Amino acid sequence: TLIFDVLTFTLTTGDEEWRPSAVETIEGIRELKKALPKVKTSLGVSNVSFGISPNARRVLNSVFLHHCVEAGLDLAMVHPAEVTPYPEIPEDERKLTNDLVFNEREDALERFIEHFESKGEEEEDEAADPTAGMEPEEALHWHILRRKKEGVEDWIDRCNEKIGAVPTLNQVLLPAMKEVGDKFGAGELILPFVLQSAEVMKRAVARLENYLEKMEGHTKGKVVIATVFGDVHDIGKSLVNTILTNNGYTVFDLGKQVPVDTIISAAEEHDADAIGLSALLVSTSKQMPICVGELHNRGLDFPVLVGGAAINRDFGSRMLYPGGKESDETYEPGVFYCKDAFQGLDTMDALVDDDARKALVEKTRANAATLRDKPVKSDDGPPVTDDSVRSKASTEVPVPEPPFWGVRELEIDLQEVYPHLDRHVLFKLHWGGRGNKGEAWRKLVEGDGEEEGFQPRLERMWAEQDYLQPRVKLGYFPCNSDGNELVVFDPEDRDREVCRLSFPRQPKHDRICLADFYRPLNDEGVRDVVALQGVTVGSEVTDLMERLEQEGEFAEQLYTHGLGVQSAEGLAEWLHSRVRSDLGIDPDQGRRYSWGYPACPEQSEHEKVWELLELNSIGMYLSDGYAVMPEQSTVAIITHHPQAVYFGMKSGFIPEERTPDEVIAGTERGGELPPEHDPQEEAGVEPQREGDEVPA
Repeated sequence: TLIFDVLTFTLTTGDEEWRPSAVETIEGIRELKKALPKVKTSLGVSNVSFGISPNARRVLNSVFLHHCVEAGLDLAMVHPAEVTPYPEIPEDERKLTNDLVFNEREDALERFIEHFESKGEEEEDEAADPTAGMEPEEALHWHILRRKKEGVEDWIDRCNEKIGAVPTLNQVLLPAMKEVGDKFGAGELILPFVLQSAEVMKRAVARLENYLEKMEGHTKGKVVIATVFGDVHDIGKSLVNTILTNNGYTVFDLGKQVPVDTIISAAEEHDADAIGLSALLVSTSKQMPICVGELHNRGLDFPVLVGGAAINRDFGSRMLYPGGKESDETYEPGVFYCKDAFQGLDTMDALVDDDARKALVEKTRANAATLRDKPVKSDDGPPVTDDSVRSKASTEVPVPEPPFWGVRELEIDLQEVYPHLDRHVLFKLHWGGRGNKGEAWRKLVEGDGEEEGFQPRLERMWAEQDYLQPRVKLGYFPCNSDGNELVVFDPEDRDREVCRLSFPRQPKHDRICLADFYRPLNDEGVRDVVALQGVTVGSEVTDLMERLEQEGEFAEQLYTHGLGVQSAEGLAEWLHSRVRSDLGIDPDQGRRYSWGYPACPEQSEHEKVWELLELNSIGMYLSDGYAVMPEQSTVAIITHHPQAVYFGMKSGFIPEERTPDEVIAGTERGGELPPEHDPQEEAGVEPQREGDEVPA
């Protein structure tokens, strides 16, 4: 990469020659980026402000840097202490500084210097502390909105002394967090900033609890939350915990893979105001209606909030009828779909208010009834186990020869994995960049002023981390399809059947079954080849996430979780790339499927893969619900078939010709500035493959 180091001169000398120098630097950057868009630019920012007072210098550096970045500056050399975010500079000082930078007044420098000199040393010191002179309520509001932890405890003490503990919570802290949520909803804040505000809130509430002890009424309500049985993904649930807790609710977080009976028992034990359920996978989301049905059968009255990438609003509405289409009975307390943590907060706020609750329940029932009354096209297709008709996937694809047969653990160079990280999903979904476009997206990725950009953060975390412990196992096995099953043979005795992997078949469409992408059994005994892989980055990253949550470092937990998930996915992508190379096929031919998604939904099949690959030897194991553990791990089956596609039971067709897979390395998704469009999946979750479906 070529980096052009542009130049600026000192704007504050009073020399007539340098009056237009700052604006010429800005325009120079813009013209350079226009002529050579792929090169980088750097600038020593503070050269513009030599010779003036520290406070004046900070403002001039900040305003100048802001305009340089807008013009296309990539790399800024400036001390962070000498920079203030542009929106946080007082409007009058921005105006004075812009006049100077853009050479818009003859007396711009004179007015600029006079302004800061008139403030005097004492006022400059006060200006360094924006809360100086504020009332405690205003200062606490400022700390939460500006994400500043230091000093918040002292303001809590002063606010408690002035208005009392409960008013401090209800009239100061909670409204401030609500404003943070409103700004997030309006797209003014990204998720990591929300979590940083939550960190300030947690510190403030921890101090306030010294005054709230033995006082009743300082909780808005009690919520039991859990990730359903069989599902090991809980970052979304943890986010709900953070948002609810820091908005006045008492949350009992039961963790992940929680059986229905445990959830209900906890709700009864804590006399909960509501239950919250989360699921990532289509297969595990089926636990949600089971829970609602059990609550209904027991005559319990806990409202249920549901959310997660695997479900949508219609799925939540259907749960309101525990008996399904055959019964008109509804679960009276209500089932409420929440697309994110803040909608969960809004729902809880309504549920603990009698009038709002009544209106919400009535609206939810009306929506569910409307959905129920919609005409439904009858499903007259055969069951997914039917194998009487096969898809048109070719059975004559040449069989490539793998470099070895059987199973091996492979050595890993993490630097080889790095290009396979899906930065589009990491930055948009896991790190909360969804909704940002254009210049806002570029600033978010590359950095803006004192805020570290996603790309430099990724580079720093990747270089500094010591908690990713990658291990992989890869197996090549002879195989053939037999109806809806893939028959796996012993590599050393190709006539000996080892196991059969079972898959569902589309009832309609092209009648695709994953087994169709392998040669069928025949009298000639020609065997195909299947690759099975298991990858993990170990359990240390999960341990670190739990520790960060306990310490109230919510934003860092979010960043660490995202890196852990995408490291495991990147490791799987790297290994798949190696398989393609091993087999001598095109780098985008074939597909990789993981159990739990529609093409292979039955997670109990993991047991067969475990026996084939002996994954316990690299620290991987299965939960009671057959989920892959540690959490940041994946297992997959790979087909080399050129017509292979991602599909669901109600979506997907066999292409006439080879359809290339969407790879990461060497594409925009793995580049330093990923595409600005938002992926389809919900934020904070693992992306599902094309063709995945929400359960009916």
